[in-house]
Amino acid sequence: MSLFEELKRRNVFRIGIAYLVGSWLLLQIMDVVGPILKFPEEAARYVLFLVAIGFIPALILAWAFELTPEGVKLESEVNRETSITRRTGRKLDRGIIVILVFAVSFLLFDKLTQQQAEPLSETVQQEAQQDTAGVELTASVGKSVAVLPFVAMSNGPDDDYFSDGLTEEIINALAQLPDLLVTARTSAFHFKNENLPIDDIARQLGVAHVVEGSVRRAGDQLRITAQLIRASDGFHLWSQTYDRRTQDTFAVQSDIAEKVASALNVFLDNTLRARMQRGSTRNVEAFISFQKGMILYERAHQEPSQISLLKQANVQFEDAIARSPEMVEAYHYHSDLSSHVLISHAAGELDGNITEVDLARSPGELTEDYEQTIRYARNANQLHNAQFGLALLTGQWQGLRELSQLSLTTEGCDTALWAHLAGGPFGDAQLTKDGFAREQRCDPLRVRSMVHMTGAMLWLGQAEAAAKNAEFHLQKENHPWIIRALALGLAFQGQIDKAIQVANNRFRVETETLFLETLIAAIAGDDAAAENLAAEYFVKNGPNDRDALIFEATRGRRNETSRLAGLIDARPFGHLVLLQAIYECFCGAPFDLEATPRFARMLGVSGLDWPPLKPYEFPLKNW
Repeated sequence: MSLFEELKRRNVFRIGIAYLVGSWLLLQIMDVVGPILKFPEEAARYVLFLVAIGFIPALILAWAFELTPEGVKLESEVNRETSITRRTGRKLDRGIIVILVFAVSFLLFDKLTQQQAEPLSETVQQEAQQDTAGVELTASVGKSVAVLPFVAMSNGPDDDYFSDGLTEEIINALAQLPDLLVTARTSAFHFKNENLPIDDIARQLGVAHVVEGSVRRAGDQLRITAQLIRASDGFHLWSQTYDRRTQDTFAVQSDIAEKVASALNVFLDNTLRARMQRGSTRNVEAFISFQKGMILYERAHQEPSQISLLKQANVQFEDAIARSPEMVEAYHYHSDLSSHVLISHAAGELDGNITEVDLARSPGELTEDYEQTIRYARNANQLHNAQFGLALLTGQWQGLRELSQLSLTTEGCDTALWAHLAGGPFGDAQLTKDGFAREQRCDPLRVRSMVHMTGAMLWLGQAEAAAKNAEFHLQKENHPWIIRALALGLAFQGQIDKAIQVANNRFRVETETLFLETLIAAIAGDDAAAENLAAEYFVKNGPNDRDALIFEATRGRRNETSRLAGLIDARPFGHLVLLQAIYECFCGAPFDLEATPRFARMLGVSGLDWPPLKPYEFPLKNW
């Protein structure tokens, strides 16, 4: 008898198959029940090691021994004529089938469980309903914390990005806890590489506690230190050092987040722990790519070559998404490029960095990004923001005002990207102000919150309060939109000379000065000055139908505004540019609705009232 036939007769092949299938199933079960039963992180690794070294001995035993009616005997002691190996083989076949059926059932169960844990699950929908019903999720003052960027103590090419990614994942996990106020990324990262006292940082961020730490990587080895500090007296409430391997990063960041929450007396049950885990990614390379993308994204909003830098940022965001498809923040920031491309084209701007290929693929990419953000939203705040953004951008305006109000009132630390456009001009300026005030509590140094909260004050007719608020924020951030709010607040109070002084002295870019001076001249009723300044602006800036529409509306040139509005309305995504013109004008209806049939159809089902509010009078505009 050949060796192959003898192996087959002694059921060695069947034993090997049963062993491998059973081992695989055991490891899958360990992966699921391990976190529930709080097994050590190393437990699965030990089990894998044991089953691996046990494979060969199992085959040797199958070869050397045989199961008989009298029990297990050495194969050499069994009479071949009375051997029952064939009958034993049939039993093994049935056993393998049973194990395979169990394995398939387990896979199906695990897949269904994962789908139920995804962001559009019933749990998140219930959270959304609770938030909408007005359940208070605000934290007490004592339960507040800022996680400062962990310091990279090694000099590998990606070590700094790795440290930033670890920091952000801890922030994301803690941010899922409704009883804890957690400073958002923008404000926390403002203090990167800043050697300031802890109590000073905490005061600026409005928190009672600070987490700081360091990361050192050497090959696959990882040392992470973390400590939670009470800002009032510098007392360390908790600290720990982790010596792990890089692949254990997820376990470390989860443990840090849980230990911080426990030290701050935040009650954690299984539901909250699952919520925290939804706030993190398990892929180290994904959050390294995401951090690289964020550096480029932030540069893009500070430099003239915006489109070019956003394209580079999206390469990194796409890599992060490929490695970790559930990373909702990557979709959020990835959508920004498509928005800028489509808005720039609809406004009639000339940007050499925008190609025909960009224009062709941007609508699909924009829709995909928002749909994926909805799919993977981790809480009601993210879900409502994405639903509003998708409806607004794609022109599906059925019930848009309701979606806007939902975004502005749902508890959480973020307000929808375009919420200000559907809020202030259409009667919801107070909701807009409150929404961005809530965002600012979580992220006090975030420019976007400063800009839109001040803008909401202007829409409420609170020009003096808006000017004071803008002046206060300019001490922290010399942003052009905050400068604009200051100058307009002064101009709407009749302080024209002071407004012109702000426009001339605060801006670093000439076109921004010219834009604001044109508006100030119109507010002052000086038509000739407004016309000359607008002409100079377009010479320096290039064509822009949205800005032209704003200038012509504030000068009262009704026929020209309707002509420009009609051009914009005929372009894809022109509806968003028209909303921008309404918002930036502060002049009521800047065009006749009859001139924009597509916009009018969308508006008719949106719940937004026409004409928009007119918080200030423009001497040259009589409608």
